Amino acid sequence: GVMCRGWDGGGRGCGGQESRARGRGMRGVQEKIGMLCALQKEEEEHSKTKTLLAKEAEKLQFALGEIEVLSKQLEREKQVFEKALSNVKSKALRESTKKDKLISKCNEIESHIVKQEDLLNDKENEIKELQQFITKQKQTLKTQVSDLKIQKQQESYIAQVLKKKQKKGLK
Repeated sequence: GVMCRGWDGGGRGCGGQESRARGRGMRGVQEKIGMLCALQKEEEEHSKTKTLLAKEAEKLQFALGEIEVLSKQLEREKQVFEKALSNVKSKALRESTKKDKLISKCNEIESHIVKQEDLLNDKENEIKELQQFITKQKQTLKTQVSDLKIQKQQESYIAQVLKKKQKKGLK
């Protein structure tokens, strides 16, 4: 290959090619050498670009691999989170249902207590009425006993008076 380092297109450069080029028509040879040097330089640039492109493609593949790994990890974490969230929602629903049942049970008990209190009040009122009735009955019996005592005393007195009259009348 032709060495084109330092070629400036003015007839200087490309190693020992200069003396041969003068002998064959300097201008045409210089143009060909210039084209060869430009082609070689272009090939070197192309090779550098190709290498750079390969490195960038490798970086891109690596980045895409990382993205895929992170996406899978994110998906797993999302599923774990959604499962945990579902469990929390489910537990909250169970707790809420439990709370509602407890409230309902408390309301039933409260209602039962109110009914029992009403029953107790009714019984207490019955007892008071019965006590009043008994008190009246006692009073009535006392009056009747008192009346009977008076009646007995009267009968006893009358009987005594009659006996005395009979004794006087027999005499």
